[in-house]
Amino acid sequence: MDQDHKPVVVEILGRPLQVTGSIVPERLQMVAGLVDEQLRNLQRAFPSSPLADLAILAALNLACELLESKEDYQQLRTNIEQRSRQLIQKLEAHSSSSPPGP
Repeated sequence: MDQDHKPVVVEILGRPLQVTGSIVPERLQMVAGLVDEQLRNLQRAFPSSPLADLAILAALNLACELLESKEDYQQLRTNIEQRSRQLIQKLEAHSSSSPPGP
């Protein structure tokens, strides 16, 4: 992470926005691109909606994606832990039932 907190200019819906934070500028540009894409898609779907409403919908969409990703990650992690325990048990059972080597 960038600890300099230098301002970075990103563009959302054609509007420049100066952002200061500890995120790496390239990553910040990627994040801004995701937000911009969400807003543009919503603008096309709801052309007469105020920007504030579109921003709230975009935030809800992105938060929903984040929550789904977190749930998927947790499920994957649980699955890996269960499989690891099963493999360890099989290895331990195999090593205890194997005759000693030469």
